[in-house]
Amino acid sequence: MAAQFPTWEQKSWYGGFSDDRFLGLENSFRYAKGVEIRKNPYSLTLAYAAEKNSATTVDTLINKMLTIKSTGDIIGFGSNGKIFRKPTGTGAWELVYTDTGTAKIFDGYEYNSYLYWATSDALHRIAVTNIDADWSGFVTEDYKVFANDNASYHPMLEVFNKLFVGDGYYLAELDSFGVWTDNKLKIFEDEVIKVITFSGQYMRFYAEKSHKVDQSSKYFWNVSDTTYNERIPYYQIIHSAFVYRGQDYVIAGVHPFIYLSSGYELTEVKRLPLVYDSEKFFMSSNAIDVYDNLLIFAPASSGSTASIGRGIWTWGRENKNYPDSLNFDYPTSNDNATDLIGCVHNSNGVLYMAWSNAGGTVFGIDVINTAKFRATGELHSRVMHGNDPAHEKELRKIAISFDKLAAGEKIQTFFRKNLATTWEASAELTVDYDVTADRDIYFKDQDDAAEIGDFVFLESKILLTAGTSQATTPELVQVNIAFDERIEKTD
Repeated sequence: MAAQFPTWEQKSWYGGFSDDRFLGLENSFRYAKGVEIRKNPYSLTLAYAAEKNSATTVDTLINKMLTIKSTGDIIGFGSNGKIFRKPTGTGAWELVYTDTGTAKIFDGYEYNSYLYWATSDALHRIAVTNIDADWSGFVTEDYKVFANDNASYHPMLEVFNKLFVGDGYYLAELDSFGVWTDNKLKIFEDEVIKVITFSGQYMRFYAEKSHKVDQSSKYFWNVSDTTYNERIPYYQIIHSAFVYRGQDYVIAGVHPFIYLSSGYELTEVKRLPLVYDSEKFFMSSNAIDVYDNLLIFAPASSGSTASIGRGIWTWGRENKNYPDSLNFDYPTSNDNATDLIGCVHNSNGVLYMAWSNAGGTVFGIDVINTAKFRATGELHSRVMHGNDPAHEKELRKIAISFDKLAAGEKIQTFFRKNLATTWEASAELTVDYDVTADRDIYFKDQDDAAEIGDFVFLESKILLTAGTSQATTPELVQVNIAFDERIEKTD
């Protein structure tokens, strides 16, 4: 009878990112970039491509995007006072207005037939009916003036037909008759309102003491009393929050977590990976949304030193039969580890992401192109050591199964051993459409001695390459690795 060797196999990947390189939930992995793990729960494919959609028109980091309800126009508000428009959500981005003082625009909101936006000292507006390719002569600058002149955040939210705007430690109110109250509500004077949410009967303000201190507060207000109803201190910096599934999902901490907050507490949902030790994570407050029934958020903003993937991450599940999971689906089109994200926006089922390079010299608005896959995507396994981590092992076999390849597609498997930081230069196993023998097969294995040699710990990397013109994706179904974990060593 042939010898039976211990095996490691993975035939689904919907468990998402693990919290540890050794341990994790079933079907989880240590790292992934640009792959799709949920739509086909028992196979791995490439994610869709993020493509720059703004050409050279957009020359600043966009802090907020919104969609005009009546026309489908997408509006982008820039850090240099410029406002851009994408007509009907399908045309080319165009510059439509520049603030007289080229002041940074923090946020915007469509309310009561007007489009409003906030700079540090004032609220500005234009009638929705006047939104076209040139706003000159139609904008009312300094329509209302803030009390605090806050230079950090001006979050906006409409509740009960009133527009509320955060301004430092004040909440300002604009009602449907144009009555402006710049100090409608006051919180602690050493805090700044960063995010506003609402569901049920209460508005919530998430406020920070400082962008460099892990302290913040959550305020509850019933939108009628003259003062807030409750204040809850947290010892985490709040990056952003979004109402999803009827509750607040909160990104918080310089070593960040996704939290769920339906009341007073922040309940840990998932720690975000790749932020360690002295590294720090920051995220723009408008870099969060919901897309394809998944919570999406995009690291990172100025001050971040962590190597966490820059682009759109997703949290959730496609099917109730599988667990919520975390994945790094959509790197920016610039695909740089130091890119900064200004905001994300879901407009009529199309996902946008605004970014700049770290030096602030290159800018873009990306669209997730669902007709095109990323050129490549990768997934790293957790560390394997079998049942006996105290002995060296020998790789006996690697096998992969997959859907038939299309022109240009490729699947490669790489290894690294003994907790190394770099992968072997050559793939251990490759299936490639350009190799005639690989075109009509659905399974490939390698029985010969592995190039990597003996090991104690082993990790694998799957690298997927898209088909011609990135129109198709390879589909990996299963990876199986067999090894001898008690090999004899000569004296």
